Amino acid sequence: MKTKGEVLLALSKVSKSFGGLRAVDSFDLDVALGNITSLIGPNGAGKTTVFNLITGIYRPDAGSIRFEGRELIGRQPHQVAKAGIARTFQTLRLFENLTCFENVLSGQHCRTSSGTMSSILRTPAQKREEAEVRHEAERCMKLVGMWDFRDELARNLPYGYRRRLEIARALATDPRLLILDEPAGGLNEKETGDLMELIIGIRDSGITVFLIEHDMQVVMGISDWVSVMDNGRKISEGTPCDVQRDPCVIEAYLGIDNDDDFCFEASQEPEGTEIS
Repeated sequence: MKTKGEVLLALSKVSKSFGGLRAVDSFDLDVALGNITSLIGPNGAGKTTVFNLITGIYRPDAGSIRFEGRELIGRQPHQVAKAGIARTFQTLRLFENLTCFENVLSGQHCRTSSGTMSSILRTPAQKREEAEVRHEAERCMKLVGMWDFRDELARNLPYGYRRRLEIARALATDPRLLILDEPAGGLNEKETGDLMELIIGIRDSGITVFLIEHDMQVVMGISDWVSVMDNGRKISEGTPCDVQRDPCVIEAYLGIDNDDDFCFEASQEPEGTEIS
């Protein structure tokens, strides 16, 4: 069994091109067990493409992606989820016409084994499994503060709670690594503060967290380790304090070469689809 601080996810020399565009270029990254690791960079840097490569949406042209020592390349997204990696998306992908509880129940699908006949016949094994699934869904909803909304349709939720619901559904897959793609996007200041507490609580519950985030208040406030991308390559990594003073990072964000200390403010970048 791995201990806190050991490498849980390792990317080595990972590359991905789309036609003539090199979206990810010989990218290396280690995500340590028990940490909150953030991946940051300007729009178009390659961040979301890295997430899509890890979760099986894209297949890299070169390199290795290993989770708990096992190669992920070649696995389909549902196989990656079953291996212990869950993710949320920059654009919400909820089942709008299902209740919040039903949305979270759906996250348990990769952990169930009952077939059609056992469900029709309501075998003892199927009943036990159903009870376990419902109990886990309840636990995940309570963890994110959503239990009081369990019977509400997902489409009726305010935006901040929709974000929480997606996180609850991801947690229902029983991950060891939770990948969050811009979880603070569109949240107000109060919701962002609550989200930061939630992510820290998820980390403290034993789930490693890996996130993309443009809000530097979030990144610098909760991250144990930060990796910075620009033009498909890693240009810096370290503690939040180290990264925010790195001249290469300052230049990538501001387009200037400045050796003076610089403190990131909350980033307000234009929304849009990122080839990243």
